[in-house]
Amino acid sequence: MIYRLQENRAFRSYIGGGRIDKLRGKGITQSGNFPEDWTASTVRAFNPGREDIIEGYGRTVDGDYIKDLIGKDMPILVKLLDSDERLVIQAHPTREFAKEHMNSNVGKAECWYFIDTDEDAHVYAGFKEGITREKWIEMFESQDVEGMLDSLHRFNAKTGDCIFIPGGLPHAIGGGCLMVELQEPSDLMVIPERVTPSGRVLAEAKLHCGLGFEKMFDVFDYSGYDEKGIRERLMPKRKAISENVSLIVGEGTTDIFSMYEISGDAEFELSSEFAVMVVVEGEAYIDGELYRKGETLFVKDEKKLSFKGENFAVALCE
Repeated sequence: MIYRLQENRAFRSYIGGGRIDKLRGKGITQSGNFPEDWTASTVRAFNPGREDIIEGYGRTVDGDYIKDLIGKDMPILVKLLDSDERLVIQAHPTREFAKEHMNSNVGKAECWYFIDTDEDAHVYAGFKEGITREKWIEMFESQDVEGMLDSLHRFNAKTGDCIFIPGGLPHAIGGGCLMVELQEPSDLMVIPERVTPSGRVLAEAKLHCGLGFEKMFDVFDYSGYDEKGIRERLMPKRKAISENVSLIVGEGTTDIFSMYEISGDAEFELSSEFAVMVVVEGEAYIDGELYRKGETLFVKDEKKLSFKGENFAVALCE
């Protein structure tokens, strides 16, 4: 069955969100501290200082929580993410580290599929060669943010690009990016910046995620890359599955999740019990029902989906 989803904005420490409004054709677009839509999430957002507010859990348009519909946690988390400013530098734990040190069965590998970008949009990812744990801690202690950014590779981001971020890899999303983000279902991260680019002071618990300031530096992968090496590591090549279906990320890059782009008449066989879809362009008939740009959908217990239409694009995540 295909369920339409409610908008599900989550509070974050950075500014954005207006491009999500634009994607959905809203007459008034507004940016603020709710720059992400957590679609079919079964994960609670981790926001120290807002513990009395429960946010992050996705619901259908009929008001049913996804977690109640399926009776367990989703194996993936899919977001719409829009950045007006650079996000803080961060790293997420690998699954192995999260199991051993963070009481979680999942880490937070993720990928970014850019669906709208400003001309100067860019991201940072992966250490350059020569960065050690000791150097990184020194920059944290002095809050040398420019030095931290200069320690990372910087890439231009344009619509249609995809970047895979494995657990442990330091990264930061720059301003001017609207993306479909597919990740492991957690909100685990460590952050070496005490203050966001717009001046918000972060709680210490947000920085070390409960690990403490010494242990948090074990999360980072200090492998150094030259530019060719980091591109090969993080930028999967699209693979044509059929005339109108492309694999954006999955086999060959990661076995944790997969994302496909469907852009014309197609029959698609699902390999998972659940899937999440985002209509990123145009209008598409999916199993005979019309869905429009900006809609987010949850799929449960379907073996095959039929897509029909012209000039549309759907991101399908499993």
